[in-house]
Amino acid sequence: MTGILKKIILLTLGICGMYISKGQLQDPPAGPQDWVVRKNYYATYLLLKDSALTQQLCASPAVSALLNQRFDRFKQSDHCKDLSCFLEAFKWEDSEIELLAEQISSQTKGNRKLEELVESALMLSKAYGIPRDETAKVYLKKALLQDFGAMNYVVDVYGGGKKPNYPKIDSISFDVNRKAYLQLLDDVRQDVLKDIPTGKESLFMTMMTAVRLLEINERWDAAQLEPLTTLENKKAFEQVKRTDFSAYPYSLLLTLGAGPEIYGQPISPGGMLRARMAARSYFEKLAPFVVLSGGRVHPYKTAYIEAIEMKKYLMNVMGVPEQAILIDPHARHTTTNLRNTARILLNYGFPKDKFAIVNSSKVHIDAVEKMADRCIRELGYVPYSLGKRISDVVIEFRATEEAFIIDPDEPLDP
Repeated sequence: MTGILKKIILLTLGICGMYISKGQLQDPPAGPQDWVVRKNYYATYLLLKDSALTQQLCASPAVSALLNQRFDRFKQSDHCKDLSCFLEAFKWEDSEIELLAEQISSQTKGNRKLEELVESALMLSKAYGIPRDETAKVYLKKALLQDFGAMNYVVDVYGGGKKPNYPKIDSISFDVNRKAYLQLLDDVRQDVLKDIPTGKESLFMTMMTAVRLLEINERWDAAQLEPLTTLENKKAFEQVKRTDFSAYPYSLLLTLGAGPEIYGQPISPGGMLRARMAARSYFEKLAPFVVLSGGRVHPYKTAYIEAIEMKKYLMNVMGVPEQAILIDPHARHTTTNLRNTARILLNYGFPKDKFAIVNSSKVHIDAVEKMADRCIRELGYVPYSLGKRISDVVIEFRATEEAFIIDPDEPLDP
């Protein structure tokens, strides 16, 4: 049993799991499941990790009654004979979402511990938007509404077979029309009940169901290779602190990938050529670091992580040292190539006043130059600002703090 599940079961004992300092949790997630939860549902994760506080918040009569009713609906789904019955039991109802978010967030007034959690961790994370004039209550309610809705989205897509944003690469792994699939959903139900045995813990019931559905679909991509700064990115992360950035025109070079179309192919011809382009720029001292961005995307459910395969190519074929290579093994689209690299720029100690650059094919950079509308449409914000185009295949960019915002309908890379 993982640490996160033990803490769910111990919820009513009032054991506090984490401490908050300067907007960051001091302890990293305990394992892959923790990473999936933290990245997708950060506000709910904070409550999960402070069980004593959560016990207080759920003790009000209105919340307690709602959670017990929600638990009964889930438990009674053992009588379900069709898919819609299971989905109804697994998801939050709209009225429940609104009531819970309002009842919990309204407790920021008069509960200093909750108010401090929101102000020192949630709002500083910028995970639900850059705080402007919002109060702690308003920001927490917005965050919880997003979390509960995002959990329902996972249930619909990876439990019910609803089409995701990119069906070709992100669809459910099962035929939902098969009778055997209903038995699988009942197995999910039984497993969740082992971790959520009473209504007192059912604030986390839909979340745990969503996590189980992602797991059985082999879609814990958000957790792969984490924590990056102590694993794949350790050498480069430490090198950032020792680098004299004034000796380089740019802080880093992001190389966009080109996913293979042939199953079993680790790296595509386009990926090789773009990696070569990056190596040339590195050895010409255009930037001291190369970021390789690309997850386990093409073709559908490939075993290969694009960023890892391009890193191998850069090191083994082109001779780029590992301490100069950072990877983002999560991005699934060009929009998130830029967003995730912006997060690296903001989190790893890169100079904020210096441009980075991105390289790819001419057609790909043409698309990047005109990608702001797509970012707004798919992410809800633009996570970068562009500078000048310095060649057909290279353009400047800077990170913006909007990059921290969670994308609630992309659970594989939120």
